[in-house]
Amino acid sequence: MIKLRGVSKSFGANPVLDQLDLELYSDEVTAIAGPNGEGKTTILNLICGILSPDQGTVEYEGCSSRDCFAVLSGENGMYHKNTVRENIYYMGALRKRTKSEMERNINSVRKLIPLYDEVCRQLYERLSVGQKRLMTLFGAMATDPKIITLDEPTEGLDLEHKRQIARILSLLKAERTIVLITHDPQFLCDAADRILFLKDGRIVKESPKTSEETFLRLYQNLYGEEA
Repeated sequence: MIKLRGVSKSFGANPVLDQLDLELYSDEVTAIAGPNGEGKTTILNLICGILSPDQGTVEYEGCSSRDCFAVLSGENGMYHKNTVRENIYYMGALRKRTKSEMERNINSVRKLIPLYDEVCRQLYERLSVGQKRLMTLFGAMATDPKIITLDEPTEGLDLEHKRQIARILSLLKAERTIVLITHDPQFLCDAADRILFLKDGRIVKESPKTSEETFLRLYQNLYGEEA
């Protein structure tokens, strides 16, 4: 579990989070919804220890910010001139995983994402957008983090790759805390077990897993605009 207690964060004269209280649980995918500029990415950066709050605390139970794997939007986080396999093992080295640990984890994960066997020797830059995103998630699973944050993981993907990622997240969440932000309402409703609506620096509404129609209605009522 991760708890944010009374967290405030500003950038210069621009307040983003205001006495935010938030609890994130393992064994579920939590989505944070809201328009651009509400502070969603700031929350992810606080969870991963990239930023520190101006006020308040970020508390961890059974994990720490060092246990966080951030899946970024676009093609960030991988070296384009390295092979997929080299990238995966480098991720493990950054997280101080031994070679034997990585081999064991890779052998387990490849059963869930068999694409790895097809592309592991290819340069990362030669993969399609969807393949790149799947291999980033493969790396997340192979390094076995306790926390996974995802910032727009389906940007530029087709429907089939979105479905694959939603399925993978449902498998990843066991004994992990997963936090997702996306402007893709269909994917959000497919992947998330719980949806938190962020407005004016605080969580103003919480919803369990719901249909896309219900989500869009809630969003419209809260923000006065389409998701």
